[in-house]
Amino acid sequence: MIWKTEHITQTARNTQTFIQSFINRQTVFTTESDLSFDIGIIGGGPKGLYALEELFRNLKKEKTQGKFRVFWWNETHNFGSGPNYHPDQPDYLLINYCIGNVDAWDRIQYKNKELLNLVHWLEKTKNNQVKVQPTDFASRALVGYYLQNVLIEIIQSKPETVELFLIPEKVCNIQTLANAKLMVYTHNKEYVVDNLLFTTGHCYQNTPLVNLGDNHIPENYLSSAYPIQVLKKIPPKKNVGIIGWGLTFIDVALALTEGRGGTFDDNGNYIANGIEPVLLPFSRNQLPIMPRGPIYGKNTHQLYYLDENWFQLMKSISKERKIDFRNDIFPWLEKEFSFAYYSTFLQTREVSKVEKHIESLPESKKFTYKDLLFPKMPTSTTIQETYVRYIEYLIDEAEKGELKSPLMAATAVWREASPIIADLYKTGGFTGESQYYLDKELFGAFCRTSYGPPIENMKKILALLKANVIKTLWLSKPEIIYNKNEPHLLLRSKEYTEKVDFIVDARIARPELKQNNSRLYKTLYENNMVNPFENEGYTPGCVAMDVTGKVIHKDNIHLYFYGTNTEGVMLDNDSLSRKKNNLAPYWVAGILKQYRMLNKSSANKILDKNEYN
Repeated sequence: MIWKTEHITQTARNTQTFIQSFINRQTVFTTESDLSFDIGIIGGGPKGLYALEELFRNLKKEKTQGKFRVFWWNETHNFGSGPNYHPDQPDYLLINYCIGNVDAWDRIQYKNKELLNLVHWLEKTKNNQVKVQPTDFASRALVGYYLQNVLIEIIQSKPETVELFLIPEKVCNIQTLANAKLMVYTHNKEYVVDNLLFTTGHCYQNTPLVNLGDNHIPENYLSSAYPIQVLKKIPPKKNVGIIGWGLTFIDVALALTEGRGGTFDDNGNYIANGIEPVLLPFSRNQLPIMPRGPIYGKNTHQLYYLDENWFQLMKSISKERKIDFRNDIFPWLEKEFSFAYYSTFLQTREVSKVEKHIESLPESKKFTYKDLLFPKMPTSTTIQETYVRYIEYLIDEAEKGELKSPLMAATAVWREASPIIADLYKTGGFTGESQYYLDKELFGAFCRTSYGPPIENMKKILALLKANVIKTLWLSKPEIIYNKNEPHLLLRSKEYTEKVDFIVDARIARPELKQNNSRLYKTLYENNMVNPFENEGYTPGCVAMDVTGKVIHKDNIHLYFYGTNTEGVMLDNDSLSRKKNNLAPYWVAGILKQYRMLNKSSANKILDKNEYN
């Protein structure tokens, strides 16, 4: 079952009305106040939501008596959901894991059954008789409504000592003040805060894959596919080159087909309506992302070698020296890939039987990490047929599931190992060279194989291939050729050259501080508030911060980061997770410590004044 916004009650969809009414009735005091401790959060998506909840819960727990003001900025009115999960997007855009994994509440802290995860919230708000299963999937818009309903509960539980201001404005600049406070600028106002958290999500732009010389990026080169409405400018029948074969590519393909009125029938066919463009995807290795079925509960592959004892061994090594991912960890991952594949093939977890079978195979026949991460697609009569047959194969394997399909079991290894490897990776735990190897050589392949789309969406991609709406013209990566005197661009490889009317960059950009691929982070850098994180000569592109997400700065400014902006210091963030790389508790602990020190300093000043008098 794919749960969509049409499947929930109107009451559950009234969140934006409540949020707007809250914005309308608030009175914002922007002047600095000696009577309150002022906190800022930039970014209105899930991480900002989780940070706000963490703050309110701990202020209640600490029974703080002082006055707090919380200023929360977002570019739109979609607080809680942010741009990725905003409720106004089409329902064909899906989350890429099943709903049983989505819970906006920290269950270590909360035992209250009235605070609902997505499954229980759907059971309460659905308008049909279909039973909700944790292995179901949902649209991102529906998840947005869930997150906004959580926000309403958080607002209603706000401590009495806190004033909360939701500010639907873009933050354009940050500066430090002489008293270690921070000045936040929007286009309309200025705000002074004592502590500031960045939860800005995917706010970065990719560097164009074309030599433009001194020219500006042409209008027919779309450097981002979001918001998805930007694709409306593409006319029917035009050739559209799409950079990437990943999740964003699927969003683009569906927006330009189903989003324009095309339909998919029950037999897996696409019925065109005549106004679709022709879609020409390509990527660095030309491999499409792998779909996956519902992954939840006990019906998942379990690691064998990378257990708690292995983790403690790695932790002990990390106390003596930096871990070399290539030599200390990757050989164990290779063993896990092999064990996952062959234990599933043999349907036994008896290690002696599995290892004996592996040893009996000639080296040329053994399944290796390259077969998983960088496979060679079996070729057919045409390139188009090669992709059709390969995606059919991937769908078949995903439908078997990782307990039956050896290939899918192997894809589960990185998903299961990632949390413990991330713990070893954080804040430069790996050697610089081996961190580069993971970040640049392997991480993209891990994402392509382990974090793929629901099977339903990959079946749609298959239907579009069969209908020739998606065309595959290359087996090797083409280069983009730009001539400012021509209205089109060229995609050229050794196999074929094709004119395209538009290019859509469907890659997810990562932080690149020195390349200025985010205006807001560029201002932080130019204002000497942040420096690039460096690990033995390797600079992944993110801001230098400590293990709590606090910026490393000579003046000890109270500036923190949480979420995607920590990639490079942290590994493999998940925008919906309350568990993975959860820095919100560290941020709140820092606020409470800062608040106590300010109170202590103020009390000492009063004592000194009384003694003088």
